Amino acid sequence: MAVEERLKDAGYQTTIISEFDPNWNADAFLASLVGQYDAFICDHVLSGHGRVGFSGAEAVSKANLQSSTPLPAVLISSHINTAQQGLISRWRVGIPQVVGKSDLDEEILPAMARVMAELNGDFARERRAFPTPIEVLRVDPRGEVPRAQAVVVGWDIKTPVWMPLEPIVEATGRRPESLIGQWLEAEVNCYAQKPEDLYYRNIMLSPDQPSERAFV
Repeated sequence: MAVEERLKDAGYQTTIISEFDPNWNADAFLASLVGQYDAFICDHVLSGHGRVGFSGAEAVSKANLQSSTPLPAVLISSHINTAQQGLISRWRVGIPQVVGKSDLDEEILPAMARVMAELNGDFARERRAFPTPIEVLRVDPRGEVPRAQAVVVGWDIKTPVWMPLEPIVEATGRRPESLIGQWLEAEVNCYAQKPEDLYYRNIMLSPDQPSERAFV
């Protein structure tokens, strides 16, 4: 409701959606919005609205990344830098900005402008992705959000970060435990200021590293 008041003050017409079909996944929910809305703002945790089979982060990311009809979407959350951060990171590639609930008044309209700019191909410097090697150091497949600890060479070669494990497994077809010690290649927004703002796309196994003999 606080977001609605801010948007109305800025001249937007708004509708609050508080009920979800329990059979919906994120794709079905987005399909229900097509043709009805020009944009949407979504809380990350939706469990307070009944049984919901997806997170706000998934819905927002998929909305912004839809190839045919992207729907500009902003994610808001009071769970930044909590255990939920891992799930937000899983979908960060399609989330230009996460707005903390304490910053709604100042940030919600600039965040929507940033989403629109990115959908038009105007990426902020910290959101531009570049190919970089990634070394997987360890995996944690049994946590609430499976993750891998890795060195992202183009971001900080000295400081390992935790990144979502599921996209690596999906992209490589490898079992989690077999990824330890593997080198990957991915496009990463290496100008991001914080590790939780990193996203990863087009992940693939790196070609075999040359052996020491090759240099003798």
